[in-house]
Amino acid sequence: MNDNDRIELSELCSLLVDGALSDAQHAQLSAMLRDSEEARHFYVRATALSASLFHYAGEMQSEPGKIIRPQWRRWLAPLATAAVLALGLWIGRFLIGGKVDDDAQETIAHLSGAKDCQWVGVALQNGDEFTSGQRLELKAGFAEITFDSGAQLVLEGPATLDLRSAWEAELQRGTVKANVPTEAIGFRLANAEVEVVDLGTEFSMTADGGGATEVFVLKGAIEVQPRNGAKTKTVMREKQARRFAKLGGSEVRDSDAKFQRLARKVGIERFAKPLNFARWHFDEMAGDIAAVETSGFPTRALWLEPAGAAHFAEGRWGKSLALDGNTIAYLDAALRRPMRTVAMWVRLPESSPASGDGIATVPLGKPGMPCVEFLVNSRPGDGTLGALRLQSGTAHIVGSTPLRDGRWHHLAAVFGNNPKAARPSILLYVDGRLESPSGHFAQRQTAAPETEQTLRLGTVPSESARLVGQIDELILTDRPLAPVEIRHLMRTNEFLSPEALAAN
Repeated sequence: MNDNDRIELSELCSLLVDGALSDAQHAQLSAMLRDSEEARHFYVRATALSASLFHYAGEMQSEPGKIIRPQWRRWLAPLATAAVLALGLWIGRFLIGGKVDDDAQETIAHLSGAKDCQWVGVALQNGDEFTSGQRLELKAGFAEITFDSGAQLVLEGPATLDLRSAWEAELQRGTVKANVPTEAIGFRLANAEVEVVDLGTEFSMTADGGGATEVFVLKGAIEVQPRNGAKTKTVMREKQARRFAKLGGSEVRDSDAKFQRLARKVGIERFAKPLNFARWHFDEMAGDIAAVETSGFPTRALWLEPAGAAHFAEGRWGKSLALDGNTIAYLDAALRRPMRTVAMWVRLPESSPASGDGIATVPLGKPGMPCVEFLVNSRPGDGTLGALRLQSGTAHIVGSTPLRDGRWHHLAAVFGNNPKAARPSILLYVDGRLESPSGHFAQRQTAAPETEQTLRLGTVPSESARLVGQIDELILTDRPLAPVEIRHLMRTNEFLSPEALAAN
């Protein structure tokens, strides 16, 4: 593509988002996407940028060269989020050794708790994972669904809930109570009568299945928009309730009694799987060796090279490992457990060079699987410049939050490994919030080759540039951490205990 082609493609994408694309322009855009891989990448990035003005990024066509023309203004955010998470799924399958399945849907949530549940069809168990487009039908009882975004819904039977993405669900009938932390602000709960966008709160929605829906704000605020043709969005605040129907909105009868019932706590039964981990605080050093704290995760200390250099600076918690572009740290032994979560604090100076600084090389701990490289993205054509980049061989995924700002950022990568899930996945969290990938690439023919099974900090095999910056509180765990665990770890520097997780 030349510059004129790019300008023309940009104009066509803008018209598509605005819903003003003519039939002739639609055919022209389809031809460009069919004939040019660069155009297809540009299309995904352009629609992603536009969608972020609503919520999160991107709409992705199902076939190269064939555009789906949705009702953009109504469905832009759900389609964008689904596309964003599909990118993470696609790359994640390569990073953890899976085979690509074009018909696969991404896992977006899991059953985190239940009480006296009776399901329609196959009974579900705690820990079961759900995919986009999946319908949950609960005859009786209470079911807690935790989304990858961190939002939690408690479904009260009888009820039917359709899962759209990590950021959206649709209630067909019954009652659901939503608890949305700050990091998941923007979560959307829809219904035939109303759409609710959470602004950081607790709220409930009750749908009778006959054309009426009641919404109650328990804490905080929500944005609501009726689906009866009204274009005006309104904000509802704590202790407010509203009934929505095809003929319009009205007050809720007996709202005080309904608020009291909805505010009652439900004794959800949760199961917390034991956590095995390895953790390097970098607060205590024995010469050039960084001690490791372990729990059921046997490994060794990290060695620093070259010896005798100054490796300390004030960290996010206590001291941190300071790397000057020459020093690296490494673990010269393979991990003895499969690794499913990597978390760390990273601080990069604003003057950091534009090269692809290597943050870490982490083996997944299973023979035959490649290492995963954590680095700073230095290729603007691949996604946000300076954002977190995970890659393994020919596959990569790029986050959307620039890291070169002189501030501490908490990074977490979660690799799915639920044996009941048909598809593995990878999720990126920056500062406790689920990232929307800004770019991706995957070589479809072969998986990435296995690399040296050595944990390294400050360098990656694929790039010559070493890290100039600081790393603190490096943690590896043998199971995926839930969003609430990542937020707790980020805020307190402590793991959430099994009892607290079960009671959360």
